[in-house]
Amino acid sequence: MSLTLSQLFPGIETGLNRIGFLFGAGTSKEAGYPLMGDLTKTVVSNLSPALKTTLDEILAAKALTYSPATGTPNIEILSDLVTEYFVTTQESKYGDLESEIRKLIVDAILSVTSPDLTHHVRFLEALKRRAHGTSSTVTILTTNYDVLFELAAGEVGVRVETGFDGPLKRQFDPAVFDLARGTIDKTRFTHRSELHVNIIKLHGSVSWLKDGDRVFESGLDLQSATPERALVLPRRRKVMDTLSEPFDQLFTRASRTLGSNCQFVVACGFSFGDKHINDQLILPKLRAGKIRLTALCGEEPDCIGELKRFPPFHAGFPTNCFIDQKDTGAGTDLWKFSALAQLLEP
Repeated sequence: MSLTLSQLFPGIETGLNRIGFLFGAGTSKEAGYPLMGDLTKTVVSNLSPALKTTLDEILAAKALTYSPATGTPNIEILSDLVTEYFVTTQESKYGDLESEIRKLIVDAILSVTSPDLTHHVRFLEALKRRAHGTSSTVTILTTNYDVLFELAAGEVGVRVETGFDGPLKRQFDPAVFDLARGTIDKTRFTHRSELHVNIIKLHGSVSWLKDGDRVFESGLDLQSATPERALVLPRRRKVMDTLSEPFDQLFTRASRTLGSNCQFVVACGFSFGDKHINDQLILPKLRAGKIRLTALCGEEPDCIGELKRFPPFHAGFPTNCFIDQKDTGAGTDLWKFSALAQLLEP
C-alpha cells in the first residue's frame, strides 16, 4: 500500500480536530446499497407502463434510448431530462414522473432493511480510540441518503449531530453543530471528554421529512409513504436544488468548516461528478490553499486534470497514486471504505 495514514492526515497521532472526510456512494456499497448503475436499473424497472412510456417519449425527443442492460443513461441524466420537460411544459405527466422517480429512489434505499454496519462501526470505533478520551470533533461531508453512520454511532456510543434538534421529531437547526457538551462548576465550563462527529448531509437523507416549509428528522417512520422526503434528486444540475432550505444552510456550513475545522480532508467513494460541490466547496479551498485533499477513488474522476493543478491535492487509485505533484508506480486499495476503516485503527 503506497499511502500511509500520516500522508492522509499529518499529525493525526496528536489529535483529530483538524481532520475531515468527504464520502460518496462508494462508502455505502459494501454495506449493501446500490451504486448509480444499479440504482438506475431499479428505478426504471419499477416505473409503471404509463410513466415508462412518458420517459421513452422524453428520451426519443433527445435522440436517446434507455438500455436496461447497462442502466444508461443513468438516473442523474434521466432526472435532469424529466425535470427540464416538467419546468418547460408544466404538463402533469412530467411532474408525476419526477415525483415517482423521487419515490422509487427512496424505496430503493429503504429496501436495504439490514445493511452491513461492519465497516462503519469499525470506522467510528477507530476514531473513538484515536480521540484518546479527549474532546475531539470530526466532520463528515456526505452526499449519501442512508443512515449508516447514525446507526453505527448507536452501536459504538459516539455522539453524532446531523443538524437537527429535539427528542423524537427533531427540527432542523444547524446551530447544533456548534453545541458542546460538558459540565459547569460554578462559572467554569469543562468540555466532556468524548468524540463528537458532525455529519453534514449535503443532499439530505431518507430520514429527513418535509411538512410544508418545515424540515424535520425522524427515525420512527422511515417506511411511511406519506411524508415527502427532504433530499436532492440525483441530477447533474443539482445546484438549483441546493439553494433551498435546508440545503443552502448546509452548504454554507460546509464551506465555513472546510479550511477551518477541517484542514486535512480525505474523500472516499466520491466520484467528484457533482459540479456544484466541486465549484462551491472543493476548488475554492484548494485554490486558496486552505485544505489538503486526498481523493481515494476506484477510477480517476473526469476532473482529475483540474484537481492536479493544486499542490494541496493528492490522490490514490487502484493502479497508481498522485502524491506531492508526482505520479507513483504503486496503487492503493484505500478507495474501498473497508480498507480506509482498517487503516484508521490504532
